[in-house]
Amino acid sequence: MPPKSMSNRKTLICAGVLIALTVAEGGFAQEVGPQDFPGYMDFRGRYIAVLSDADMVASAYLDGNLGPRSPELRDELAIFPLTDGLPGEPRRIPVSNAVTAWPSLLALSKDGQFAYVAETDEPAGPDATRLEELRPSPVVRVIAIGADLDGRVIQEIETTGRAQGLSLRPQGDLLAVNVVNTPRPQIGFLRVGADGRLDDFAAVDLPGDLPNPPRDVAWSPDGEILAATFPDDHAARFYRVRSEGGQHLVEQIGEPVITGKTPGLGQWSPDGRHFFVTNLYWFGGAANLFVGANVSTITAVRVDRSPRAEHVMVSAAPAGASAENFAISPDGRTIVMLNMENSFLAPDDDRLTYYSSLTIMNWDPEREQLVTRRTFPFEGILPEGIAFDESGRYLAVANFAHSSPRRPLAETTVDFFRLIDGPEPTLVQMDLKLPVMRGAHVVKVQR
Repeated sequence: MPPKSMSNRKTLICAGVLIALTVAEGGFAQEVGPQDFPGYMDFRGRYIAVLSDADMVASAYLDGNLGPRSPELRDELAIFPLTDGLPGEPRRIPVSNAVTAWPSLLALSKDGQFAYVAETDEPAGPDATRLEELRPSPVVRVIAIGADLDGRVIQEIETTGRAQGLSLRPQGDLLAVNVVNTPRPQIGFLRVGADGRLDDFAAVDLPGDLPNPPRDVAWSPDGEILAATFPDDHAARFYRVRSEGGQHLVEQIGEPVITGKTPGLGQWSPDGRHFFVTNLYWFGGAANLFVGANVSTITAVRVDRSPRAEHVMVSAAPAGASAENFAISPDGRTIVMLNMENSFLAPDDDRLTYYSSLTIMNWDPEREQLVTRRTFPFEGILPEGIAFDESGRYLAVANFAHSSPRRPLAETTVDFFRLIDGPEPTLVQMDLKLPVMRGAHVVKVQR
């Protein structure tokens, strides 16, 4: 302990906050330079894109009530420029979208100059109060993003049925659209022009006598294989896509792989050898619907491209409840599951959790092994959006809403976490929250 005669005034620079330090002792004042923490956060990338659906509260999934409305609420795409590792002021672009599908409604071009958004459901009408009043939409919109990151909608194009997911082929020439409410299971395709605009929509019947449509699609890193998940069938299927004479030919590769109960969103490993699928274990009866299971899993499928393909589920690992999305590090060796837990239940439901969580997993591609490490709770409602930065050391997580009565109705946040790697990896939540429109459900990092 310092003597009582000593006075201390400490000052610190951290995340833009300045405090001056002076130490006086024995009648002598000594000025000490400010402390600087330049590595506090070094989130790598060009910009962060966040998609928000402001038409409903999270508990509408169970009770059907869209919840309170205000004039400030609007669907939008927010673009946050990244400078010196920190996000700047957002560019906010009005664009209709809906959270009522897996969080794969947004695709970015490789150069970051265009964003593609599936509307999924039309905006709620001024007098709408119930979830069932939302009308499905076949519309996909193109947003041009300028050098200053200001954006505007430059095209609206109709597909068919209900457009509820997108995946842009890595070559940038073809947009796969997950369409439902069609006469038979189909996948839609849109050609992408040099100006970013879309054309020549075609809905292609999927081969085989399929009882149900896919709910999520994802291109492989080489753009040759399109993976699709089928929650009603608890399966993933793989298709080779060839374009000839203006036609898109879709051929199933191998047999479907049973991944687990209610598979949702799927992602490829960076090397394209494996496909990861999250399984939510939902629909345990009318009383439970989206709840009832206290665990989700992720499965790894080795994808066989040979003429007599035999895909193999090589590993599986547990995560928290309702893990609708996950992020894979750029090196492919760390997976972070985003668990919604029971955060989206109504305030009067005894099963409500006032937290969601993140589960760290390691992936060993040589041994083809997933290992669950640790789970970290954090405050937030229905978080669905998660993305690594370019370095693989930081994560951005989009909260659909918050529980705090001090937060405005029309505001939620994107939160940040630092990954501390090692034998026992750890996540540290950063003291930084980006305010965004309520209903944030997709976040992507343009690298």
